[in-house]
Amino acid sequence: MTKRKRLLLSSLMAAVLLTTAACGSGGVTKESEPAKGQDNVKREPVEITFYRPNNGTTEEQFMDLMGNAIKEKFPFVTPKFIPWGNGTKMEEVISAGVDMDIILLSIGYYPQFQNLNLSTDLTEYIKKTNYDTSRLETTTFDFIKQFGSGGRIDSLPIFTTAEVLMYNKDIFDKFGVPYPKEGMTWDDLYELAKQVSRTDGGVQYYGFLTSVSHMLNTNQLSLPFVDAKTNQPAINTEQYKRMAENFARFYNIPGAELPKEKYGKEADMFTKDKNLAMYAYFNSTMVNAAKDMNMDAVPLPTFKEAPGVGSQMYSTFASVYSNSKHKDVAFEILAYLTSDEMQVKFAKDGTGMPIVKNIKLLDSFGQDLPQLKGKNIKAFYPAKPAPVSPRTIYDDLASKYAVTALREVAQKVSDANTAFRKAEEQAAKDIQAAMKK
Repeated sequence: MTKRKRLLLSSLMAAVLLTTAACGSGGVTKESEPAKGQDNVKREPVEITFYRPNNGTTEEQFMDLMGNAIKEKFPFVTPKFIPWGNGTKMEEVISAGVDMDIILLSIGYYPQFQNLNLSTDLTEYIKKTNYDTSRLETTTFDFIKQFGSGGRIDSLPIFTTAEVLMYNKDIFDKFGVPYPKEGMTWDDLYELAKQVSRTDGGVQYYGFLTSVSHMLNTNQLSLPFVDAKTNQPAINTEQYKRMAENFARFYNIPGAELPKEKYGKEADMFTKDKNLAMYAYFNSTMVNAAKDMNMDAVPLPTFKEAPGVGSQMYSTFASVYSNSKHKDVAFEILAYLTSDEMQVKFAKDGTGMPIVKNIKLLDSFGQDLPQLKGKNIKAFYPAKPAPVSPRTIYDDLASKYAVTALREVAQKVSDANTAFRKAEEQAAKDIQAAMKK
């Protein structure tokens, strides 16, 4: 194995996995849909093996997620799933030459996997089946094309998620403060957060906090961690500093300064302690917490320099493995996963939001989940998603320092200029060392 591949595999293992209508013809035209065209044609039985790296999905969960639906749609296909764990980590699976057909990837793994050249260019299959890529969510498909040198399309997205602002209605009702609303700026939210940041009955309530790492990964200004052309860190910028200061102020509302030991525990404060009025994260928090909380959601507030722009989409993709012996069938399955039929299925069970432009499908999100009945589901899907930041195999080496810098600013350990200058210097050293391996 070459030094470059060892580096890519090492980076892949270190990457952060920040992981979630009527039936239609899906991503292909009616005339050319592979499954429909061969419904009455006997096809040779085939096993299609799926793999989802660095994810705790079990075989049973995979079958519920898509395996059973695939088996029903394609009776000649037997879906197999390789659970990720000891002995089946990405480096081990690749080194062992395990037969695989479809790899399911979060956006956090996407650059590392694609740079290993282990995916299939889907262009010929798209042309052969008249697959309509224009129906895919624009920013996500643009991201795919970013990696497609020479016109390659190495994957299709299958579902997505985005940041949303969730709020505990009981806290707002307790203090007689109006709920957050759509169309706010971050300045508006800061003023609102101050109104619910107080002590009552011996309990300290906080206005707004977030998962800093996820917020930076999907930031509304589309700021990258690393310059994709130079592979140098890109975090010591005025935009990063202003963004950090924007979030840091919420951690320092007078009378409700967050103790240092609470950093990184924002989710528990919202869902378990229930002393946090508002929390920004993916909708998975609401899917899981709404059973026990009187809560709802609105779209993220926006920055003045990017009015109306929501978070970046954080999508899950499917690639056909380069060594697959069944690429035609594998692509048929990928096309089916992006069909309206499967998009509704993913939405109903709360797996992920539709990755296609048919916004009507969003109405089905969470229909099988009683806890989401009556909730503002449309808030989950940004009306105007931010373009996905350019990604590199070195992002994890820079992102951790950006998060540290933001926390140092919030904790008043350092000013933004000093914190981000130091972060960039440290990231540059780590990237340089990684490139030499």
